Amino acid sequence: MHPTQHSRCTTILLALLGMAAGGQAQTVPVATQFVDSQDGIGHMLVVPYYTVQGGNATLLNITNSDKVNGKAVKLRFRGASNADDVFNFTLFLSPGDVWAAEISQNPATGLARLSTPDDSCTLPTSVNRDFNTARLNPASDVANESREGYIDIITMADMVPGTAVYTATTHVDGKLPAPCSQGAPAPTALQALLSAAGISAAGFSAPTTGLFANWSIFNVADATSWAGAATAIVAVDSQGLSGKGRVVVFPQAAGALENVVGNLTSDPLLRSGAIATQPFDLPDLSTPYLDGITPLQQASMLSSAWAKSSVRNEYFIDKGVQAATDWLMTLPTRRYSVAVDYTKNQPVYTSLPKAHISAANITFLPHRGFGFVGACVFGTSDQYWNRSSEMMTDDFVTMPLIGEREMVLCGAVSVWSINAKAGLANSVLASTVVHNSRALAYETPAGWAEVQTPGLSNAGLPLIGAAFAKATSTNIGAGVSGNFGLTWPHRYTRPSVGAQ
Repeated sequence: MHPTQHSRCTTILLALLGMAAGGQAQTVPVATQFVDSQDGIGHMLVVPYYTVQGGNATLLNITNSDKVNGKAVKLRFRGASNADDVFNFTLFLSPGDVWAAEISQNPATGLARLSTPDDSCTLPTSVNRDFNTARLNPASDVANESREGYIDIITMADMVPGTAVYTATTHVDGKLPAPCSQGAPAPTALQALLSAAGISAAGFSAPTTGLFANWSIFNVADATSWAGAATAIVAVDSQGLSGKGRVVVFPQAAGALENVVGNLTSDPLLRSGAIATQPFDLPDLSTPYLDGITPLQQASMLSSAWAKSSVRNEYFIDKGVQAATDWLMTLPTRRYSVAVDYTKNQPVYTSLPKAHISAANITFLPHRGFGFVGACVFGTSDQYWNRSSEMMTDDFVTMPLIGEREMVLCGAVSVWSINAKAGLANSVLASTVVHNSRALAYETPAGWAEVQTPGLSNAGLPLIGAAFAKATSTNIGAGVSGNFGLTWPHRYTRPSVGAQ
């Protein structure tokens, strides 16, 4: 990028972060805080897991339930180990629009890939492609590292009727206008609107709530499936009313942003320069969405909104029906506190105002024999009960696959297989990136468990997830599949107000 272009890009991007509502109804209050939405609708969403391991595929549906305004949305797929960006793009949703896609494994490359027949507007104009390995550790099996992780979904701005961006991206009589055409020559009118020079003239307005998403994981060969809803964050005012945030639209393009990175993200690899920040890296979940806060403050606020003191759920491992259970635990803000710098094979930290994860509760352990380290949160513990109220105190042993002996949460996404004594063969989700086996010493077919997640100073760990169970019914006719899957959302206890 030419120096003058870089300067203009920087000026516009910083100005956008302070834009007024511009066309928004004045009855929508200005948001001042974040709340973990119990209703599943919000400004930001996190899908706790995607996987294409072991014949699995993942379906993703994103709905704009706002019937008046369109939404400019950032999608970012992050790998399980280090929350590395493996794919990102910009999605434009018309009022009432739904976008749907499938993530599967490309048999030719082994990489995760996205495919969609959906005609909702995107930049790039075609997102049917393999995931990107450029940010993954070159010492690892990068194809495998691309195959599981989690997804960030951020409403960057509203698109109000009458504006250029609304007209360019909104369906008319069920059809998209020409700027969205995947066959249009580059640069399209839409690309021009989302360039550094075009954003300010596009007519973006302050983002309001309205997004929800559903995900499902299915395995055709195994005749099993699991499903759930994305976790939602809603930005609210001091009275708890859903409000409007700041416009955080960035070009879906490459280009240097070194001079402004500290104002835009809490990601330690971007802030330190270990990774050269580019416009398509933004926004992330730490990019300031509220007036008067820094990226570090936002990362801390979101961490507190998601903080849990303990996780509780069931397990089902009855041998009579070949049952197995995996627990998924995703740390959606861990990347904004600590990440592994692959060039130096060491951690890089961002010190947040309210620390839930820091050097004080992070250990670095060998990562599946590839010669590099992975970040693991320690200070957690688990207990198990059977269905007859008997507690299995110290009646389990750990069978780790990444080298640690103590109870830890490794990676940004951690999958535990309960009683998977044969290792990966008994993993419900076929996880291979950051996977542990928790093997009960005494056989018990079913029950429940609790994982204590106190975090630092009992502030809790920012954590989301679910339990995934699989079993086979033998009481069926010949030639009929008896496999079935169960998804149980985690239940939590939360820190006291004082601890947060």
